Amino acid sequence: MTKAKALNNRGRRAVLVGVDGSVSAQGALAWAAAEAASRHCALRIIHAFSWPMLGNPLDLTYVGDTDLGLESAAEWVLTEAQMHAREVAPNIRVSAGLFVGPAAPTLLNEAQNADLVVVGSRGVGGFRGLLVGSVSATVSAHAPCPVVVVRPHGHGTAFPASPIGRIVVGVDGSEISAAAIRFAFQQAVSRHTGITAVHAATPTRRHPSLQIPADIVDQIDRQLFAEAMESRRARFSGIDVQAELVHSHPAQALIDFSAGAELLVVGSHGRGGFAGMLLGSVSQAVLQHAACPVAVVRPHRTSSVKPSSAGRLRCATASPGGLPDLKELS
Repeated sequence: MTKAKALNNRGRRAVLVGVDGSVSAQGALAWAAAEAASRHCALRIIHAFSWPMLGNPLDLTYVGDTDLGLESAAEWVLTEAQMHAREVAPNIRVSAGLFVGPAAPTLLNEAQNADLVVVGSRGVGGFRGLLVGSVSATVSAHAPCPVVVVRPHGHGTAFPASPIGRIVVGVDGSEISAAAIRFAFQQAVSRHTGITAVHAATPTRRHPSLQIPADIVDQIDRQLFAEAMESRRARFSGIDVQAELVHSHPAQALIDFSAGAELLVVGSHGRGGFAGMLLGSVSQAVLQHAACPVAVVRPHRTSSVKPSSAGRLRCATASPGGLPDLKELS
């Protein structure tokens, strides 16, 4: 067993992508490879699988029967992913890691050393009617860095690595929205495209005696919108920015604007979200229904999952003997 580390070009953190052989993961891989090339950084590809478990329900044990061919199949998935990544972006450094354990904790553990995580909307084990799988939803809610969720096209093919469209970003005046705006401008610069900034003004329900005139509400919304965009416009001059103030539910407005977009960027939760909520209702809705890849952005990096000093996967649900060590492919 060899051990290796993802080496970043120019000292930058890597773009991390999870693969499992599904069409959704193929789209995520292509998107991540193109993004790594744009950022001039390394690409880190990981795949996680689980051994069959035998024994009684109170004393489950991991059984690593090489005759089952699970490890060989997993290695094949990684090898194919590396080859495809190098086809999309031949000038980037690519490393791969094979883990035994649940996919979501593995991705979260590896995300501690990444600048961006890219996942498919759902993997090979997803239910047919489930638009966003449990892994992508969990990673989007808990990752310490921005997460991009890539969904295949309606006819089942992978989303292209270099789509043509604008960057759509949701704006609501919150701190998290400011982080989303910053990420959207960075993407617009690297992709040489414009930004459509969307603010949805939803009329609030009040007692008739306290009703604020609609024109006053509209003026307040426009001022919040302008203030949120002003600093970014000044820093990233030359970017074509279209401001869209619409009277609609925020989630529906962003889903509508996602049609034909290159990327939809949202904050993890907005101005009206609960403080303890990791993903707000708007970000959850667009993850489920947007027609383009969705980036979920937080204002700060956090350390909800602490990586072990040896760089191996450790999970709270591990058996007493622990999970098998990481196997690196390079």
